[in-house]
Amino acid sequence: MSATSLTAVTEFDRNDIQAWMPSLDAWLLPDNVYSVHHTWPLLYRSDGQGRFFAIFAGDRMVSHCATRKVTLITADGPRDVVLLGSVATDPEYRGQGLAGQVLDHAVTAATDECDHVLLWAERPELYAHRGFVACREEKGLLLSRLPATATEGVRPAEISDHDPIHSLHCEKPWRVDRSPAESSGLLTTPGMTTLVLERNGQIAAYACCGKGADLADHWHEVGGNDHDVAELLKAALHFQGQIDAVLLLPPYRANLCDALGRSVTEAFAVPGPMAYSPRDPLPACWIDGLDSV
Repeated sequence: MSATSLTAVTEFDRNDIQAWMPSLDAWLLPDNVYSVHHTWPLLYRSDGQGRFFAIFAGDRMVSHCATRKVTLITADGPRDVVLLGSVATDPEYRGQGLAGQVLDHAVTAATDECDHVLLWAERPELYAHRGFVACREEKGLLLSRLPATATEGVRPAEISDHDPIHSLHCEKPWRVDRSPAESSGLLTTPGMTTLVLERNGQIAAYACCGKGADLADHWHEVGGNDHDVAELLKAALHFQGQIDAVLLLPPYRANLCDALGRSVTEAFAVPGPMAYSPRDPLPACWIDGLDSV
Protein backbone atom coordinates (compact mmCIF):
# COMPACT_ATOMS: atom_id res chain seq x y z
CA MET A 1 0.00 0.00 0.00
CA SER A 2 1.22 3.51 -0.83
CA ALA A 3 2.38 5.74 2.02
CA THR A 4 0.95 8.80 0.24
CA SER A 5 -1.25 10.83 2.62
CA LEU A 6 -4.99 10.68 2.07
CA THR A 7 -7.18 13.70 1.38
CA ALA A 8 -10.44 14.57 3.07
CA VAL A 9 -13.58 13.55 1.23
CA THR A 10 -13.98 15.64 -1.90
CA GLU A 11 -17.15 16.23 -3.91
CA PHE A 12 -16.79 16.64 -7.65
CA ASP A 13 -19.01 16.86 -10.70
CA ARG A 14 -19.79 14.61 -13.66
CA ASN A 15 -17.10 16.22 -15.82
CA ASP A 16 -14.41 15.47 -13.24
CA ILE A 17 -15.57 11.87 -12.77
CA GLN A 18 -14.88 11.03 -16.41
CA ALA A 19 -11.14 10.74 -15.77
CA TRP A 20 -11.77 8.07 -13.14
CA MET A 21 -14.16 5.87 -15.12
CA PRO A 22 -11.48 3.20 -15.80
CA SER A 23 -10.86 2.88 -12.04
CA LEU A 24 -14.57 2.56 -11.32
CA ASP A 25 -14.95 -0.03 -14.08
CA ALA A 26 -12.10 -2.06 -12.57
CA TRP A 27 -13.45 -1.85 -9.00
CA LEU A 28 -17.16 -2.28 -9.68
CA LEU A 29 -17.38 -4.25 -12.95
CA PRO A 30 -14.10 -6.16 -13.38
CA ASP A 31 -13.69 -7.97 -16.70
CA ASN A 32 -17.13 -6.86 -17.87
CA VAL A 33 -17.83 -5.65 -21.39
CA TYR A 34 -20.14 -2.95 -20.05
CA SER A 35 -18.91 0.18 -18.26
CA VAL A 36 -20.42 1.97 -15.28
CA HIS A 37 -21.80 4.60 -17.66
CA HIS A 38 -23.65 1.83 -19.52
CA THR A 39 -24.97 0.27 -16.32
CA TRP A 40 -25.96 3.39 -14.36
CA PRO A 41 -26.42 6.01 -17.10
CA LEU A 42 -28.24 8.63 -15.04
CA LEU A 43 -25.22 8.76 -12.75
CA TYR A 44 -22.26 8.52 -15.08
CA ARG A 45 -23.27 9.39 -18.60
CA SER A 46 -22.40 12.90 -19.79
CA ASP A 47 -26.07 13.94 -19.45
CA GLY A 48 -26.44 12.35 -16.00
CA GLN A 49 -27.24 14.11 -12.73
CA GLY A 50 -24.95 12.36 -10.25
CA ARG A 51 -23.04 13.76 -7.30
CA PHE A 52 -19.69 12.10 -6.66
CA PHE A 53 -17.67 11.80 -3.45
CA ALA A 54 -14.12 10.51 -3.21
CA ILE A 55 -10.91 10.25 -1.21
CA PHE A 56 -7.58 10.68 -3.00
CA ALA A 57 -4.05 9.54 -2.28
CA GLY A 58 -2.05 12.20 -4.05
CA ASP A 59 -3.56 12.40 -7.51
CA ARG A 60 -5.07 8.89 -7.33
CA MET A 61 -8.71 8.28 -6.42
CA VAL A 62 -8.83 5.48 -3.83
CA SER A 63 -12.44 5.43 -2.58
CA HIS A 64 -15.72 6.61 -4.07
CA CYS A 65 -19.51 6.66 -3.97
CA ALA A 66 -22.20 8.40 -6.01
CA THR A 67 -25.71 9.72 -5.38
CA ARG A 68 -28.68 10.89 -7.41
CA LYS A 69 -31.68 12.82 -6.12
CA VAL A 70 -35.08 11.69 -7.42
CA THR A 71 -38.74 12.19 -6.64
CA LEU A 72 -40.50 8.99 -5.63
CA ILE A 73 -44.23 8.65 -6.13
CA THR A 74 -45.09 6.60 -3.04
CA ALA A 75 -48.19 5.25 -1.34
CA ASP A 76 -48.33 8.56 0.58
CA GLY A 77 -47.57 10.87 -2.32
CA PRO A 78 -44.34 12.36 -3.70
CA ARG A 79 -41.16 12.16 -1.63
CA ASP A 80 -37.72 13.50 -2.51
CA VAL A 81 -35.10 10.82 -1.90
CA VAL A 82 -31.44 10.29 -2.70
CA LEU A 83 -30.33 7.02 -4.27
CA LEU A 84 -26.79 6.04 -3.29
CA GLY A 85 -24.54 3.51 -5.01
CA SER A 86 -21.12 2.65 -6.45
CA VAL A 87 -19.48 2.43 -3.03
CA ALA A 88 -16.01 1.13 -3.87
CA THR A 89 -12.38 1.34 -2.76
CA ASP A 90 -9.11 0.64 -4.54
CA PRO A 91 -8.01 -2.89 -3.49
CA GLU A 92 -4.67 -1.52 -2.22
CA TYR A 93 -6.48 0.75 0.25
CA ARG A 94 -9.22 -1.53 1.56
CA GLY A 95 -9.58 -2.25 5.24
CA GLN A 96 -8.90 1.33 6.35
CA GLY A 97 -12.51 2.50 6.67
CA LEU A 98 -12.30 4.77 3.63
CA ALA A 99 -15.60 3.61 2.13
CA GLY A 100 -17.29 4.40 5.44
CA GLN A 101 -15.87 7.91 5.43
CA VAL A 102 -17.06 8.53 1.88
CA LEU A 103 -20.46 7.04 2.68
CA ASP A 104 -20.90 9.20 5.80
CA HIS A 105 -20.02 12.34 3.86
CA ALA A 106 -22.46 11.49 1.06
CA VAL A 107 -25.27 10.67 3.49
CA THR A 108 -24.76 13.96 5.34
CA ALA A 109 -24.88 15.86 2.06
CA ALA A 110 -28.00 13.95 1.00
CA THR A 111 -29.95 14.54 4.19
CA ASP A 112 -29.36 18.27 3.84
CA GLU A 113 -31.72 18.16 0.83
CA CYS A 114 -34.16 15.31 1.56
CA ASP A 115 -35.42 12.98 4.28
CA HIS A 116 -34.47 9.58 2.86
CA VAL A 117 -31.35 7.92 1.43
CA LEU A 118 -31.73 4.53 -0.26
CA LEU A 119 -29.10 2.01 -1.31
CA TRP A 120 -28.90 -1.61 -2.44
CA ALA A 121 -26.49 -3.60 -0.28
CA GLU A 122 -24.84 -6.95 -0.96
CA ARG A 123 -23.68 -6.93 2.68
CA PRO A 124 -26.45 -5.20 4.71
CA GLU A 125 -24.55 -5.54 7.98
CA LEU A 126 -21.98 -3.01 6.76
CA TYR A 127 -24.68 -0.32 6.54
CA ALA A 128 -26.92 -1.27 9.46
CA HIS A 129 -24.62 0.27 12.06
CA ARG A 130 -24.79 3.56 10.15
CA GLY A 131 -28.55 3.75 10.61
CA PHE A 132 -29.72 2.07 7.41
CA VAL A 133 -32.62 -0.35 7.84
CA ALA A 134 -34.02 -2.89 5.42
CA CYS A 135 -37.17 -1.88 3.58
CA ARG A 136 -39.95 -4.37 2.95
CA GLU A 137 -38.94 -7.52 1.11
CA GLU A 138 -39.74 -7.57 -2.57
CA LYS A 139 -40.83 -10.52 -4.70
CA GLY A 140 -39.31 -12.22 -7.69
CA LEU A 141 -41.03 -14.69 -9.99
CA LEU A 142 -39.26 -17.40 -11.95
CA LEU A 143 -40.92 -17.55 -15.35
CA SER A 144 -40.64 -20.60 -17.58
CA ARG A 145 -41.42 -20.57 -21.26
CA LEU A 146 -44.69 -22.19 -22.29
CA PRO A 147 -45.06 -23.89 -25.68
CA ALA A 148 -46.75 -22.25 -28.63
CA THR A 149 -47.16 -18.76 -27.16
CA ALA A 150 -48.22 -16.25 -29.82
CA THR A 151 -45.83 -13.36 -30.43
CA GLU A 152 -48.07 -11.28 -32.69
CA GLY A 153 -47.68 -7.59 -31.93
CA VAL A 154 -44.54 -8.16 -29.84
CA ARG A 155 -41.43 -6.42 -31.16
CA PRO A 156 -38.34 -4.52 -30.03
CA ALA A 157 -39.00 -0.95 -28.93
CA GLU A 158 -38.06 1.82 -31.33
CA ILE A 159 -37.24 5.45 -30.64
CA SER A 160 -40.73 6.41 -31.78
CA ASP A 161 -42.08 4.26 -28.91
CA HIS A 162 -40.26 6.20 -26.20
CA ASP A 163 -43.04 8.71 -25.57
CA PRO A 164 -45.82 6.10 -25.21
CA ILE A 165 -43.54 4.00 -23.00
CA HIS A 166 -42.94 7.07 -20.84
CA SER A 167 -46.71 7.61 -20.62
CA LEU A 168 -47.19 4.02 -19.43
CA HIS A 169 -44.49 4.55 -16.81
CA CYS A 170 -46.31 7.64 -15.55
CA GLU A 171 -49.48 5.58 -15.01
CA LYS A 172 -47.79 3.44 -12.34
CA PRO A 173 -49.02 4.23 -8.82
CA TRP A 174 -45.52 3.79 -7.31
CA ARG A 175 -42.52 4.91 -9.35
CA VAL A 176 -39.58 7.25 -9.75
CA ASP A 177 -40.79 10.41 -11.43
CA ARG A 178 -38.94 10.86 -14.73
CA SER A 179 -38.91 13.38 -17.52
CA PRO A 180 -39.52 12.13 -21.08
CA ALA A 181 -35.85 12.81 -21.83
CA GLU A 182 -34.73 10.71 -18.84
CA SER A 183 -36.99 7.85 -19.92
CA SER A 184 -35.65 8.03 -23.46
CA GLY A 185 -32.06 8.05 -22.23
CA LEU A 186 -32.65 5.02 -20.03
CA LEU A 187 -34.32 3.13 -22.86
CA THR A 188 -31.12 3.41 -24.93
CA THR A 189 -29.01 1.73 -22.23
CA PRO A 190 -26.60 -0.79 -23.81
CA GLY A 191 -27.04 -4.39 -22.74
CA MET A 192 -30.80 -4.00 -22.34
CA THR A 193 -33.67 -5.41 -24.34
CA THR A 194 -36.97 -3.51 -24.35
CA LEU A 195 -39.95 -5.19 -25.98
CA VAL A 196 -43.38 -3.70 -26.59
CA LEU A 197 -46.82 -5.13 -27.21
CA GLU A 198 -48.49 -3.17 -29.98
CA ARG A 199 -52.22 -3.46 -30.51
CA ASN A 200 -54.20 -1.50 -33.10
CA GLY A 201 -51.26 0.83 -33.63
CA GLN A 202 -50.94 1.65 -29.91
CA ILE A 203 -48.32 0.54 -27.37
CA ALA A 204 -50.28 -1.46 -24.78
CA ALA A 205 -47.35 -2.73 -22.69
CA TYR A 206 -43.58 -2.76 -22.45
CA ALA A 207 -40.95 -4.81 -20.61
CA CYS A 208 -37.20 -4.33 -20.04
CA CYS A 209 -34.59 -7.07 -19.53
CA GLY A 210 -30.97 -6.48 -18.49
CA LYS A 211 -29.22 -3.14 -18.03
CA GLY A 212 -25.56 -2.85 -18.88
CA ALA A 213 -23.75 -5.24 -16.53
CA ASP A 214 -26.72 -5.28 -14.14
CA LEU A 215 -29.87 -7.42 -14.00
CA ALA A 216 -28.85 -9.87 -16.73
CA ASP A 217 -31.78 -12.10 -17.78
CA HIS A 218 -34.03 -10.23 -15.32
CA TRP A 219 -37.21 -8.55 -16.48
CA HIS A 220 -36.98 -5.59 -14.15
CA GLU A 221 -39.41 -2.98 -15.46
CA VAL A 222 -42.83 -3.41 -17.03
CA GLY A 223 -45.63 -1.03 -17.98
CA GLY A 224 -49.26 -1.47 -19.01
CA ASN A 225 -52.12 -3.30 -17.33
CA ASP A 226 -51.46 -6.70 -15.77
CA HIS A 227 -53.20 -8.67 -18.53
CA ASP A 228 -51.21 -6.98 -21.30
CA VAL A 229 -47.93 -7.25 -19.37
CA ALA A 230 -48.55 -10.98 -18.86
CA GLU A 231 -49.25 -11.47 -22.57
CA LEU A 232 -46.07 -9.60 -23.45
CA LEU A 233 -43.87 -11.51 -20.98
CA LYS A 234 -45.08 -14.92 -22.13
CA ALA A 235 -44.15 -13.99 -25.69
CA ALA A 236 -40.95 -12.26 -24.59
CA LEU A 237 -39.39 -15.52 -23.37
CA HIS A 238 -39.83 -16.94 -26.88
CA PHE A 239 -38.66 -13.71 -28.51
CA GLN A 240 -35.49 -13.67 -26.36
CA GLY A 241 -34.85 -17.41 -26.62
CA GLN A 242 -35.12 -17.75 -22.84
CA ILE A 243 -36.11 -21.08 -21.31
CA ASP A 244 -36.67 -19.29 -18.02
CA ALA A 245 -36.07 -15.84 -16.58
CA VAL A 246 -36.68 -13.80 -13.45
CA LEU A 247 -39.31 -11.08 -13.16
CA LEU A 248 -39.02 -8.48 -10.39
CA LEU A 249 -42.66 -8.08 -9.37
CA PRO A 250 -43.89 -4.63 -8.30
CA PRO A 251 -46.05 -5.01 -5.17
CA TYR A 252 -48.89 -2.95 -6.64
CA ARG A 253 -49.40 -5.50 -9.43
CA ALA A 254 -51.82 -7.68 -7.49
CA ASN A 255 -53.10 -9.59 -10.53
CA LEU A 256 -49.96 -10.10 -12.60
CA CYS A 257 -48.94 -13.41 -11.03
CA ASP A 258 -52.38 -14.89 -11.73
CA ALA A 259 -52.37 -13.47 -15.26
CA LEU A 260 -49.03 -15.18 -15.94
CA GLY A 261 -50.59 -18.49 -14.91
CA ARG A 262 -48.46 -21.57 -15.59
CA SER A 263 -45.55 -19.38 -16.69
CA VAL A 264 -44.79 -18.84 -12.99
CA THR A 265 -42.85 -21.80 -11.62
CA GLU A 266 -41.54 -20.21 -8.43
CA ALA A 267 -42.04 -17.13 -6.27
CA PHE A 268 -39.27 -16.01 -3.93
CA ALA A 269 -38.28 -13.09 -1.72
CA VAL A 270 -35.84 -10.47 -3.00
CA PRO A 271 -34.10 -8.01 -0.65
CA GLY A 272 -35.30 -4.49 -1.25
CA PRO A 273 -33.21 -1.36 -0.75
CA MET A 274 -32.01 -0.19 2.65
CA ALA A 275 -33.16 3.22 3.83
CA TYR A 276 -31.68 5.89 6.05
CA SER A 277 -34.63 7.99 7.25
CA PRO A 278 -33.60 10.10 10.27
CA ARG A 279 -36.80 12.15 10.42
CA ASP A 280 -39.78 10.25 8.98
CA PRO A 281 -40.39 6.61 7.97
CA LEU A 282 -40.19 5.93 4.26
CA PRO A 283 -43.66 5.26 2.80
CA ALA A 284 -44.28 2.12 0.76
CA CYS A 285 -42.69 2.58 -2.64
CA TRP A 286 -41.19 0.79 -5.65
CA ILE A 287 -38.11 1.61 -7.71
CA ASP A 288 -37.92 0.04 -11.15
CA GLY A 289 -34.63 -1.54 -12.16
CA LEU A 290 -33.97 1.20 -14.71
CA ASP A 291 -33.82 3.76 -11.89
CA SER A 292 -31.66 1.75 -9.49
CA VAL A 293 -28.04 2.85 -8.90
